[in-house]
Amino acid sequence: MTSNTLTLSCQLFRLDGSAGKNPWSGHPVVFVTGTDTGIGKTWISGQLALAALSENQSVAYYKPAQTGCPIDAPEDPDYIKALLPGRVHTECRYCFEPPVAPLVADTGRVIDPQVLQADVRRLSQAYDRLIVEGAGGLMVPLTEDMLMIDLIEALKIPALLVSHCRLGSINHTLLSLEALQARKIPVAGLVINFYPSNPSESSLAVQTLVETLKNFMPADLPVWGCCEVS
Repeated sequence: MTSNTLTLSCQLFRLDGSAGKNPWSGHPVVFVTGTDTGIGKTWISGQLALAALSENQSVAYYKPAQTGCPIDAPEDPDYIKALLPGRVHTECRYCFEPPVAPLVADTGRVIDPQVLQADVRRLSQAYDRLIVEGAGGLMVPLTEDMLMIDLIEALKIPALLVSHCRLGSINHTLLSLEALQARKIPVAGLVINFYPSNPSESSLAVQTLVETLKNFMPADLPVWGCCEVS
């Protein structure tokens, strides 16, 4: 999660000139992944949950593995729970205190991908919408023989990629999209988080980010921005 001060005082909007504000329309289950850690995946997950709730859908949020927090208080699910108290079912299967990759934190080697897949099947059958949020980016090791992208592939669900609006995002975003495409993982869309409300007042890198990315992405890939609002 990016900050303890994040709230739902933000908005999602299309950056590719198309209509629509819901990044997971047509996808009852989506895996929220990012180009990096601290990119705002949990913030975007909260937006997805809110969008589904506004359509009177039942919603579950699932975190396969969380690191860097007390084992009895997984930070990201607790954040979603605090944002939308009593409105979203939250679960975290594995939680570890060291702020490192799940593989490194899991010294007892308890992470079982089969359990994770069973959890997702169970929750997807019990709720109208299911948000699965990864830890870090696509190439974060989950077990000795499984990366986060391997889990997405095994779950057979679309990925929603969260990127940042800053210098370096072009490289990180295109590498992540290429990795997903190489595995033939459907991409529900790209969300550029922390997008400025007035891009013309930002740096040249920020002003040209979306148009530059479009030159190298699939033409039909939905692109959203997310910014805080007062």
